[in-house]
Amino acid sequence: MRPGTHRRRALLAGVLLVLCFPFLTIGGIHLYVAFHPRARFGFTERPPRTVEIPARTPAREVAALLTAEGVIRNQWLFLTLAALRRTTDTLKAGEYLFTSDMGVLDVLVAMEEGRVILHRVTVPEGATTREIAALLHQEGLADQDRFLALVSDPSFASQVDPEASTLEGYLFPDTYYFTKGQREETIIGKMVARFFRAFPLEEEIRARSLGMTRREIVTLASIVEREAIANEEKPIIAAVFHNRLKRKMLLQADPTVLYGRGKPVSSRLTSADLRSSRNPYNTYVHPGLPPGPIANPGESALRAVLYPADVGYLYFVSKNDGTHYFSKSFAEHHRAVRRYQLGSGRRAAGG
Repeated sequence: MRPGTHRRRALLAGVLLVLCFPFLTIGGIHLYVAFHPRARFGFTERPPRTVEIPARTPAREVAALLTAEGVIRNQWLFLTLAALRRTTDTLKAGEYLFTSDMGVLDVLVAMEEGRVILHRVTVPEGATTREIAALLHQEGLADQDRFLALVSDPSFASQVDPEASTLEGYLFPDTYYFTKGQREETIIGKMVARFFRAFPLEEEIRARSLGMTRREIVTLASIVEREAIANEEKPIIAAVFHNRLKRKMLLQADPTVLYGRGKPVSSRLTSADLRSSRNPYNTYVHPGLPPGPIANPGESALRAVLYPADVGYLYFVSKNDGTHYFSKSFAEHHRAVRRYQLGSGRRAAGG
């Protein structure tokens, strides 16, 4: 063997060792994390931990928080793994659920991939923007005041509908999955996007064929939503209001008056409420539709207004069982009111 050959082989072996050392280190740490029980926090059978990581929290503070919450025991190992995986600066903020069988690597991967908790929220049909804001605030998903400020901002609303001064009517009722820490704009955007899936271009064309704008359809649908209890009656109630509008009759819808007065839909109206011309939403005094939607209607109410029943009814009254009695004449309606509502203190459309 030549004298230089041994040196060259030794040099090559040294170079290979230097090149392989990082990979051996990474592999060793990963094996340690995967199989060493004290690299995990579950060996003491602790309960699952919910931890919220604020936005823009540095990795060192994340590691400290996870340690303080008992999710991990070794900050150095967490930070070393993050550095080796080059994810120190890309850990996702949000609310996480860490179970007792998760090791340091599991925790790190969850944060790398942003496996945050999704909160299920159901917005009921006919909810107002105030009711939606209160619901989201109660669930800890939005700041109530900021949410209301955004949906009441004309410049914000006009981006959705040029005729709109608020987003009342455009926050579509549905079941959503939101994460804690989401901006209110993001939540609102998802609800508005859902509205446009329920009100696509073909429905815009249908609205124009009825001689109505999108906002007018939404406004009338919100009234139908507040008046109806049974879904099957919505097209009939919508037809009553369409018929009254065509005949230049007052809508005389209690929910519009209550909305303008800021009262819950279950409230009773006074004679003063019904006579007040100061309330722009008082459809017992002001002709036509109110200034805008009084709630956020669902798809069934929107379709009821776009495709009303082919009936000649002009009046309806509650039968106190979730359904209504419909009439074509005032005389018939008056008899129905006496039968179903006498002494109940409740009123009826066209009352």
